[in-house]
Amino acid sequence: MSATILFGPPSATLAILLDDPAEHDFASAERLLGGLSGEQATTVPPGLPYSVAAVLAHMNANVRFNLELIGSPDPAAFKNLDELWPTVSSEAWPELVKEFSAAMAELSRIVREENLNRTLYPATDEEPAWTVGYKLALSVAKHNAYHFGQIGVLRRLVGA
Repeated sequence: MSATILFGPPSATLAILLDDPAEHDFASAERLLGGLSGEQATTVPPGLPYSVAAVLAHMNANVRFNLELIGSPDPAAFKNLDELWPTVSSEAWPELVKEFSAAMAELSRIVREENLNRTLYPATDEEPAWTVGYKLALSVAKHNAYHFGQIGVLRRLVGA
C-alpha cells in the first residue's frame, strides 16, 4: 500500500469542480449564495437543524482549514483548532459570503499556480499517499457539492 499515491484531477477539471461560473450542470456558488437577506440566510426551517448561513459557515471553516493545511510545513501534524460549525448572525451574513468567496478565490489560485501532485500526506500501512489535488477534490469539491445541495433545498424552504 505504501507505494500508492492518490492524485486529483487535472487543474482545469479541479477548478470547475470547485466552482463553475458557467453553470454547466449545477448552479454557481455566486447564484446559490446571492440574493439572500441576512434574515433569510439565518432562518432555520421547521424540523431541520441548520440554516443556509450555518451551512455556509461550516463550508467556510472547511475551506480555511484546507488552505491552512496545504500551506502547513508539516501537514501530517497539522491540527485544526477552529470551530467547524460557527454561529452566524443575520448581520454577519454579507461578510461570511465575502470571506467564503475570498477563500475560494485563494483555492482557485492554488489550483492554477501550485503543484497539485505534491504529496500532502505520506502513505501509511493503511492509507495511500494523498496529493494536494486529491485532498482538494475530496475534502473541498466533494464537501462543497454536498453542502451546496443542502443550500439549494434550504433556499426553497425559506422562500428564497
